[in-house]
Parts: sequence; C-alpha cells; structure tokens
Amino acid sequence: MKDLEALAKEMRERALQKPEPYVIYEKVYHPSEEQKKLYYHAGRFAAGARDWTARQAYENLVSKGEL
Repeated sequence: MKDLEALAKEMRERALQKPEPYVIYEKVYHPSEEQKKLYYHAGRFAAGARDWTARQAYENLVSKGEL
C-alpha cells in the first residue's frame, strides 16, 4: 500500500510542476505599407464600403488571386 501512496504522491508533484513553455518570437512575414493599405481597403469593400479606393483594392486582390 505504501508503494501506491508514494506513486500517487510523486504523480501529484509532477502534475503540479509547470514546464517552461517553448515560445518563438519570430515574424515570418513583413508586409509592406502598400500591401497593408491594399488589404485594409479591400477589407472595407468586403464589409460594405463602396467607394472607388475600396473597390479598386478589392479588384486588384481578386485579379492577383489572393482572394
């Protein structure tokens, strides 16, 4: 019986230990300012804005095959 109690105590202790998380802080993609503006205005068009800038940005992304 003592072996089971020791095993249970060891398992509880291991469960309470929190391992150090493995985190990567590397950006894979850095969009240019032009791309940011293009996606912003295309998103506005998709949300319902119907001005010329939004429509042009949306059509540009569609023609490139990104949407």
